[in-house]
Amino acid sequence: MKGTLFTERHAGRELLIYLPPSYDQAAYPLPVVYVQDSGDLYDPVLNANLYHLELRFAAGTLPECILVGIMPHDRIHEYTPWSAQKLLPGRRYDDFGGRASQYLYMIVHELKPWIDRNFYTDPRPESTGIVGKSLGGLVALFAAYVYPEVFGRIGAMSASLWYEGFVEFMEERQLNPNLRIYMDIGSLEGTTKTNRQRLMQSLTDEAAAILARSELPAEQRQFVRIEGEDHNEEAFHRRFPEMMEWLYARHSIRLLQ
Repeated sequence: MKGTLFTERHAGRELLIYLPPSYDQAAYPLPVVYVQDSGDLYDPVLNANLYHLELRFAAGTLPECILVGIMPHDRIHEYTPWSAQKLLPGRRYDDFGGRASQYLYMIVHELKPWIDRNFYTDPRPESTGIVGKSLGGLVALFAAYVYPEVFGRIGAMSASLWYEGFVEFMEERQLNPNLRIYMDIGSLEGTTKTNRQRLMQSLTDEAAAILARSELPAEQRQFVRIEGEDHNEEAFHRRFPEMMEWLYARHSIRLLQ
């Protein structure tokens, strides 16, 4: 790794912040990507994704960017858009708390202003991304609808689109046509489940169809089904660099000079 990785604390959250190799000599303000689940998608303890991103920086296929990993307080509450019953009644897990609106408000009104004040960032929506996997992908996709003027790049890896009412929520709302949205799913996800997660494939297909019917141009939406992959960390980590390259491909972003 040639960039700089460190932890900070702000707005009551532990943050895993990555600054790219040329940060100190950057010729333009840098895009910022807010990553759910403490930034585990690029944590070098868990994977080699910073190395793979830096290869893309060097090759010119991905502009250098700042990554901000946000530790959740309780992801089943903060990553869900409204309350819902737990998947398995009688188990020790809580019902879903539905506090995603409050969580995103914290990012938009507390965390992002602090990041923009303290780092050399491009604050425009076309340079600001929010990404995650599983429930983290769900809250990232939710952000596309509630804060399209803040987040212009949305990465939803294996998003929990089985969540009750979410596909209907998508159907009832219009998307900002300037967004750029990536979605993916492994072909095995949900196939062994007996609860609502068994609907993962069909509801993800339905969500992709909603995006295809929206005003988003075809070149600004991407849906990928990966054959043979299931819902697990190894698969998420492997797909992260490719998602980032598609979201921030140089031809798709006008950098501030």
